[in-house]
Amino acid sequence: FLDAYDSIRRHSYPDVVRSLALAASSLPEPEPQELLQQLCAQVQGGAQPHLAQLLAVRSLFSGSLLALNGLQVDHVKALSQVLFLTPHLPAFFLRHRLRSHVLEIQHLDHALLHLGLGQLSEEELRAACYLRGLNSTHLGQAECRAWLERWLRLSCELQASEASLLAHSMVLLSLNYSQAPK
Repeated sequence: FLDAYDSIRRHSYPDVVRSLALAASSLPEPEPQELLQQLCAQVQGGAQPHLAQLLAVRSLFSGSLLALNGLQVDHVKALSQVLFLTPHLPAFFLRHRLRSHVLEIQHLDHALLHLGLGQLSEEELRAACYLRGLNSTHLGQAECRAWLERWLRLSCELQASEASLLAHSMVLLSLNYSQAPK
């Protein structure tokens, strides 16, 4: 069932990246616009972004067109599907629910970092990855742990006002991560 649900979620990943690239082209400043467009092109080309690249564009996601309140409705709907939230609500409710769920994940991330990943069972580790956008059903425990450590470094670095970047990172960090059955 996890594979089937993930397939539904992954169906919206290209829409999220496309919407992000389109929104990037509307940014007024050329340097951040170029950084974000390069990041999107890299992900669309099949590569994994580096955390430094995500952190370099973080300011774009808090008070501009890329904040959750500034995104186009179709973009918010695609992000909602990544979190398994219904996209069939008015835009205000979609944005509110999306922000609420992303911030809840971020609070869990802080608690998980405090607890330590070593305290998680394999099942809990896989569930934590799955919740954050990664289908961990075909990954080894070490791969799951490495991905989750990377995610936690990003999540715990971001502020609540950068919730949009965290939502997008669910796609950006998961889209090209090896998920082929072994």
